[in-house]
Amino acid sequence: MRQFPLFETIAIKDKQILNLDYHQQRYEQAIQHYFGAEKQFDLIDVIKLPEDLPNHLIRCKVEYNATQYQVSFFDYTPRTIQRFKCVYTQDLDYRFKYSDREMLDRLKSDQADEVIIINNGLVGDCTIGNLLFSKQGKWYSSQDYLLKGTQLSQLLAQKRVELVEISADDLFQYDKIMMINALNPFDLARAIPITTGSILR
Repeated sequence: MRQFPLFETIAIKDKQILNLDYHQQRYEQAIQHYFGAEKQFDLIDVIKLPEDLPNHLIRCKVEYNATQYQVSFFDYTPRTIQRFKCVYTQDLDYRFKYSDREMLDRLKSDQADEVIIINNGLVGDCTIGNLLFSKQGKWYSSQDYLLKGTQLSQLLAQKRVELVEISADDLFQYDKIMMINALNPFDLARAIPITTGSILR
């Protein structure tokens, strides 16, 4: 078993920690589910920003178990995603950020920049975040997401996104797709048109 079986990835920009409340909520839920334990720390107390931390976007990784943690900082360069490939799974469970990502890594495809995980016939996530879909100017996400990301939680709270059931056959009823995660917030510039070339079935 890994020393730290769970982790959180947190965005830091201009030396400000972003969306920390949502990360704290998920950490507490994960500790309760995975270990049957109560929280041992608050993320705000364990993320000590180095004095020489640059102002550009930084990826902070907090790895943890029931009682211990480890914090690391990395420069972050966003990935460009232009093509997705649908991959099909049954009963895939990734409700928290598990350090063992082998089951997700096995789903990656050389044919595309990212995948759309179709779990039990319904759209879930990609391997690095939640997926948003637009139709007639409104944005939706799958109610069957695998992991409720912090950006998705924020967008739902702001009522900017609605959860709906999306099957594989529904994908081409939408006009655009966007990947979001802690380091990639909602940004129309990253939305790509849905075509037979951008989503491979």
